[in-house]
Amino acid sequence: MKKIIYKICLLVLTLSVLSSCVNDEYFEITNPNEIAKNNFWRNLSETELGLNAVYQSLHNPGVLNKINEMLRSDMGYPGYGRPIAQNTEEFYLHTYNGSSNSIRLKWEATYTGIFRANQVIEALLAIEAETLEEDMPEWTSQMAQARFFRGLFHFYLYTTFNEGKIIIRDFVPKSQDDFNQPLSSAADVLNFLREDLDYAHKNLYMKGVYPSNDLSRATSGAAATVLGTTYLQELDYNNAMLYFNEVITQHPYQLETDLTKMFTSANGEFNSESIFEINFSNDNIQFDLSQWDGSSGTNWLNQQTSNTRGAVGPAWIALQYKTEAMDDKDLRNFYNDANNNNQLTKRNVPLRASSMMALVDDTQTQYYLVETSAYTRFHGTAWGFAWWKKYQNHDIVTNESQLEGGAVFSSKNVTLNRLSEVYLMQAECLIKTGDVAGALTLMNDIRKRWGLVLLGRPNGDTSRTYDREDTDPEFTADELMQQLMKVDKPLETGAEGHCIRTIDFLRWKKSDNYGFKERLLELSNETYYAQNFTYVNSEGQTRTRNNFPSLEATMPAGANIVVNYEYDISVLNYDESQHTYYPIPFTEVNANSNIN
Repeated sequence: MKKIIYKICLLVLTLSVLSSCVNDEYFEITNPNEIAKNNFWRNLSETELGLNAVYQSLHNPGVLNKINEMLRSDMGYPGYGRPIAQNTEEFYLHTYNGSSNSIRLKWEATYTGIFRANQVIEALLAIEAETLEEDMPEWTSQMAQARFFRGLFHFYLYTTFNEGKIIIRDFVPKSQDDFNQPLSSAADVLNFLREDLDYAHKNLYMKGVYPSNDLSRATSGAAATVLGTTYLQELDYNNAMLYFNEVITQHPYQLETDLTKMFTSANGEFNSESIFEINFSNDNIQFDLSQWDGSSGTNWLNQQTSNTRGAVGPAWIALQYKTEAMDDKDLRNFYNDANNNNQLTKRNVPLRASSMMALVDDTQTQYYLVETSAYTRFHGTAWGFAWWKKYQNHDIVTNESQLEGGAVFSSKNVTLNRLSEVYLMQAECLIKTGDVAGALTLMNDIRKRWGLVLLGRPNGDTSRTYDREDTDPEFTADELMQQLMKVDKPLETGAEGHCIRTIDFLRWKKSDNYGFKERLLELSNETYYAQNFTYVNSEGQTRTRNNFPSLEATMPAGANIVVNYEYDISVLNYDESQHTYYPIPFTEVNANSNIN
């Protein structure tokens, strides 16, 4: 159950849209909304209100820049129109620069979260001496949460802007000079954010241990996950493994096996493998406020992944989801076919595909409360071939417009970190430190959850199907790393979290010379074929979906169209020197005298 009720006070809204600098004139005017410290920040109840505002910062879509990040990576195609998209999207085409509005918004929204965290930190320090001993656990908890967010937001900026050389903000600015801070070195930024995350890791409650039983709060497991990621990004596998092992073995997370709890609205939030989620609640949506900037407490990624403009599934990942090998020894991969005398029949697509992406071939799963194959927007020359389910309310409404307030007022949570991601990051560490068998175990644990063929040799296990025989050679470290980079990691964590795919390529460029430029070259050289799809519906009627909505890797015998265009322009435009990281926004460069 969602617990947080945001009570945002005027104080935390004083600088609600914060670029790192403001005009000199700002300091010549008394802000009528500003609340003096002697009227606020006086006790833990009031600092708790400020902390709620820090959590609310995540509602601002600029922090994740989710749709643009999907388009910027290989996780999104820009909506309607094939082979030429109707919408010209600068992130998909890689024409963005420091003047791009979304880059500015990400910078401002993330620093707004840092500003709010600093408000809470300074307020807590001010009342520490007068806080009663019995209230110190709450004081420590609030401080740990505030420092978690300050570290997290700096990490988000570190991994996306200017090769990590950003502004460290560790205090609430009070003058023009306070705003005009210089860029710090990437090393200094990394050390700073790790100090915050380390404090959070040591002082936050574990999942399920908060006195309020609030599952939406940041936990020590979340801090350990992010800390481990900071070390993995630097190829410091040994330190990363310490944190990932802790999350896997010492925290109450388990891979979710109830697939009705995977990316559903009805009961899929805060499931057993959830580590950290952005919490939304329909009870707390303010329908009179703008849904576009997060101030209303709403999530509209549902609309952006199900409509004309936004990010739909690209062809490559649709085909990979569809064609993953299913384990014939797992009975979940079969169903009683009412149209064939209830004979046991193999599913059309794997369970992982059914949970994460809507494909026309999936006749065994509902999508927006109809058979997925009957969903009207599969169209090889218009809508495309696949729809991401992760942000949609596909299991509770027939159309997003049925939500209270309309399609842009969704209260579905957004998962930032979950256990399977940690398994795969730990597997990468194990591969790189020589423990290929250990990495296989973790990767196969995830594959078992989905009923997929397991990797490697069976070694006497007759209960599952493996992709190799006992007489075959075992995976080498390089082979398994290729499998992780090109199959298991993108299909398990696709379109999730904060820039997961983008920062993966940053790391893999260093470790395996497999960066995003190499990935774009791969994609631009791939060719798929789309054909009509015939199926038998639940009423026993044969139906054909025309307009070529079903993808194949080889040319089919019947009528088909060629899909070989998705990344042709993107690869020509992509320049590693310009597009590997976002530039510092021009608004910051122009306003901040210390970085001109």
